[in-house]
Amino acid sequence: MRLAKTLLLLTIVFANFAFLAPLQEITIKTASHCDHFDVCETGKQRLEKQLMLTSGIKQVNIDSKTMLISVKYNPKRITPEKIRKVISQAGYDADDVKADPKGVEQLDECCKK
Repeated sequence: MRLAKTLLLLTIVFANFAFLAPLQEITIKTASHCDHFDVCETGKQRLEKQLMLTSGIKQVNIDSKTMLISVKYNPKRITPEKIRKVISQAGYDADDVKADPKGVEQLDECCKK
């Protein structure tokens, strides 16, 4: 009985490791024309929130001086292309992906191009 419980526990533990993928990191260039991006209601906090609510994204860091976004993500759940699309839908450029006009409409005037 004890051996069966131990084997069951080991099976569950190893099965969980099979689903874990090592995180990858990507850095994406964006732009903001807002002089107070860090505290603007539609700036940094909103963009970070939208990224963090996206399945597969585990960590986000936005450097408002260089306008580089570092994203740690699970490659089994999301791709770099989808990450860029989320940024675009939030109203910001993401490398060569231009900001979605519908997302830009949601930004405060100070954040629009």
